Amino acid sequence: MNIQGPQEIMHLMQGVQATGILRTAIELGVFGEIAKGNKTADGVAKAIGCKERATRILLDACGALGLVEKKGSEYALPAVTEQFLVPGKPTYMGELSNLFCGDALWNSFSRLTDAVKNDGTVMHEHAETPRYHFWEMFARSTAAMAAPAAQALDGHLADFFAKRPKARVLDVAAGSGLYGFTLAKRPNVELNVLDWPNVLVETRDWAKKLQVDASRVKYIEGNLFEVGWQGPHDVIVMSHIFHHFDAPTCEGLMKKAAAALAPGGRIAIHEFVYDAELKNPVAALFSITMLTTTRHGEAFGAADYSRWFEAAGLRAAGMHPSVGMPTTFLFADKP
Repeated sequence: MNIQGPQEIMHLMQGVQATGILRTAIELGVFGEIAKGNKTADGVAKAIGCKERATRILLDACGALGLVEKKGSEYALPAVTEQFLVPGKPTYMGELSNLFCGDALWNSFSRLTDAVKNDGTVMHEHAETPRYHFWEMFARSTAAMAAPAAQALDGHLADFFAKRPKARVLDVAAGSGLYGFTLAKRPNVELNVLDWPNVLVETRDWAKKLQVDASRVKYIEGNLFEVGWQGPHDVIVMSHIFHHFDAPTCEGLMKKAAAALAPGGRIAIHEFVYDAELKNPVAALFSITMLTTTRHGEAFGAADYSRWFEAAGLRAAGMHPSVGMPTTFLFADKP
């Protein structure tokens, strides 16, 4: 963000208002009701079971943010809201509000000053808490991000799979499982999915929704540091895992992955990659999220991954920035 004066500073200070407005509009189904033809505050209020006055104030706030358009006493949806915030649309992003606008992040950011002083989270429950309920919500709510990333990963691995009549894939800390399930659409892929047992309840639901061939999927329940990974695997997918831990822990995790990888196999990592010049500002902002929600996590740089690859006996096999996302795919092979 380019800070040029007090107006931009005020926008940052008032950012919590925009988050609250968007979260509430999504929770109450406001955009869906306008899409159905309820164009007035009174019509939307009756549909969502709220008073007309409060609904009008909320709708006007949405208008001030550009989420709706107002002409006279009627409200309409601009094209971007119609595409991304109306439930039922294939591009619907509303469920992501459970993550980015949800209580876990909302509450943790209210303790950011304490987290900075503590050099890590001060929350009683946090990202590293065993069987943390947050990860169930994460698995339910992040398909809008995971689906296009999974398709991109499948494209990056197309040549790798084409050379193998059969490939065993492990999706570590899989969440929704969309990365692994997307790869498992290939007939030569057998999939193992690893996560906490409470999270795998959601993962199995996604498998049913996506009509994944259950005969080619096995589930591994438990802590990724403690449970066996049941290798050797030809591909190990590790999406958004390393940023939760400190560098020594990440190096140990990379070594565990390498040990579970078959010779000639490939590790596929999807991450926010930090750079000291802040050319990817989202990675720097993401490190703040990790400061509030983990004990030692942050977004690491490309040099860190290269060092961990080498320590684990792996050979770097390419980096590919994600299209339309501030993330990067990193690949490494086992000789």
